Amino acid sequence: MRVPQCNSREWRQIEAVLPKHRAAGRPRLNDRLFVSAILYAAACSCSLESLPSGYPPARSLRTRRLTWQRDGTLERVMMAGKPAIARMHDEYLQRLRAHSDDTKNWGKPIFGTGVIPKLPHAQPRGRYAGRQ
Repeated sequence: MRVPQCNSREWRQIEAVLPKHRAAGRPRLNDRLFVSAILYAAACSCSLESLPSGYPPARSLRTRRLTWQRDGTLERVMMAGKPAIARMHDEYLQRLRAHSDDTKNWGKPIFGTGVIPKLPHAQPRGRYAGRQ
């Protein structure tokens, strides 16, 4: 299944703000696919676990997102990716409208297991919430 990704123009803007990969250790997986997954989750307001199967695993996405959040890269990526988020959001809405108009597909999820909306939390939750 083809998943939404950043186009070339958007990717050039985003790639400029990404940190350079260190030579030591394992090589990083495809940065463009990771960034596209994070931006698509923001565009759809869904969790990383509910993304289509063409994106990297949710655990890898969370790890990369937390790493970039700690060093300030995530904020720069989100600022540079605003046009991509807007475009992906429009495509998502078009896909939803087309899916709802098609009576044969009524009740079937759009992306395999469907898109689960992200619940807003008033405060951090979980075991390590106090450490932030």
